[in-house]
Amino acid sequence: MSEARAPNSNVDEHKAFLARYERPLRAFFAKRLDRPEDTDDLLQELLTRLWSTKVERKIENPDGYIFQAAANLLNERYRKAGTRRATLDGYAFRQSFNEEITPERILQGKDELHLLELALAELPPRTRTVFLLHRFEGLKYREIAERIGVSASAVEKHIATAARHIAHRLDRT
Repeated sequence: MSEARAPNSNVDEHKAFLARYERPLRAFFAKRLDRPEDTDDLLQELLTRLWSTKVERKIENPDGYIFQAAANLLNERYRKAGTRRATLDGYAFRQSFNEEITPERILQGKDELHLLELALAELPPRTRTVFLLHRFEGLKYREIAERIGVSASAVEKHIATAARHIAHRLDRT
């Protein structure tokens, strides 16, 4: 591909592009993925992005451009996956997603929620507020500190205190 742009709408340009890059891109993705079966999805996403991008200037190194775009796509995917995993891991009270929802499980969940509410009610007001702002509103320590007029380390201590108290109360049952 000596031309600066990814193929726009010309079918022959698309075929030539795929003939040149499909196999190397598949190998690039397959080598770097935990699940090689995701290769097709990533390849399709990359091609969609490349073909929908309007590049007005000549790209001096098309190979470098395309493989950098592929690397950026992988980084974005891992960053999103890491964020999702961290968010799920952050919920100490989550249950298995494969768990069957039965009347007993619903009652158990209501009991756990009631215990959590009691544990939160036992916390000093500022500690409870800090904990709720962080865990349920998603605010960062710095944002909470600015909002309530304390240091970020004080916010960290409030959250640690609340987490210990809640864990202790929920384990006592």
